[in-house]
Amino acid sequence: MEFPVITFPWFGAGTLIAVIAIVHVVINHAVAIGGSVLMVWTEAKAHRTNNPELERTARTMSKWILIVTTTVGAMTGVGIWFSTTVIQPYAIGSLLRIFHWAWFAEWIVFISEVVLILIYFYTWDRWKGEKKKLHIRTGIALVAASWLTMTIITAILACQMTPGKWVATLSFWDAFVNPTWLPSLFFRTFVALTLGVGLFAPFIRLGVKNKANAAGLLRDFGKIVLLCFPFLIVGAIWYSCNLPSEASNLIVWASGMQNEFFVLVNVTVLILIAVIGIGLYKAPSRVPVALSVTVAFLSVGIIGEFEMIRETIRKPFVIYDYMYVNGIRTDQVDTFQRNGFLKTAKWTTVHDVTPDNERTAGRELFAAQCMTCHTVDGWRSKRAMNQRMQGWTAENIANYVKNLHQARSFMPPFAGNEEELQALGKYLEAVGQGRETSEQVAERGTAHE
Repeated sequence: MEFPVITFPWFGAGTLIAVIAIVHVVINHAVAIGGSVLMVWTEAKAHRTNNPELERTARTMSKWILIVTTTVGAMTGVGIWFSTTVIQPYAIGSLLRIFHWAWFAEWIVFISEVVLILIYFYTWDRWKGEKKKLHIRTGIALVAASWLTMTIITAILACQMTPGKWVATLSFWDAFVNPTWLPSLFFRTFVALTLGVGLFAPFIRLGVKNKANAAGLLRDFGKIVLLCFPFLIVGAIWYSCNLPSEASNLIVWASGMQNEFFVLVNVTVLILIAVIGIGLYKAPSRVPVALSVTVAFLSVGIIGEFEMIRETIRKPFVIYDYMYVNGIRTDQVDTFQRNGFLKTAKWTTVHDVTPDNERTAGRELFAAQCMTCHTVDGWRSKRAMNQRMQGWTAENIANYVKNLHQARSFMPPFAGNEEELQALGKYLEAVGQGRETSEQVAERGTAHE
């Protein structure tokens, strides 16, 4: 392998990426897109009704949108790049080659976003009177740029799940216009608007002093939720119908819930979203702040659940039918099983398995092929091998790992020869017995060419 393995032994590499990504997605959807739409809506209404308080409200919203998107949003965006580059260098390298110009365009659009939000925020006092419409148009341009960013990134994320014809043609357009791009974009658009309402409704209720102004604005927000509600359901169904059958079958499993509980939780959340939409539209002053805050958290939970499930059901692939989650391409597995994995690995202390270095070789194999998802003794018991391997012998482990991808469709095949398979078994046996720890993985030697 061409890159060193960077491990996060206790927290887990996959968990690290997930936490950063979910925070970034929530900010992008709820604040940059949903919040910006509500901000411009509020300003336009203030201009139309000549309402100074609503204009002050829109201005306050713009301040927080500027702060959040250019700090936490930008940092988590960089965090995604940094974490995925060190944890999934092969996947990121492949995606960069496929989507080089798409990402270039996205960076230009992102810079435009930053420029537009700065112009929008710092021209409140300058662009008044006849220039007010220019200020509103700047806000609309900001919304369009934010949505365009999501459009491009959604195509890349969707390609990881459904590359479609790209696997055969290697065409950029086959990768970009893939089967789940439009369904995912459709769903995310209405999720963003719903998230925006969920996030900003409590602040409108508490921050706008004039009850009539607050009620009128919240009623508008209720209309948006009610408009989005059926499209959320349609988008979710449309997206799930375009998933590979193997991935679709893993949806409930990926949530970590039983079938009945999964249905109950999601139906309950949808009912609460509908209730808050109806409540804001019919009687905004009577909607409890606690309910608004609860729905805000539930809305965040929905997008978090969606992202977690989307990442999980893609397994064993990071790019479907092309590259496994550990960075090994599907066409490399047979070669590694014949000739061995460690022989060509540049960043390992072991290249040939001997009786004296079996556990060390197993440790290197575990780090390279398993630690993208698993840990030795991490906090997530389902992925911590010290708990899962208790009572297993090296022989049993080797036999199980050899056929693991057939028994569990979300696991990639072991990419190594028989000696390496036995070495991995020896290592995992030691892990189950408590004779190997995460510290030993983190300190596993130096790089060799």
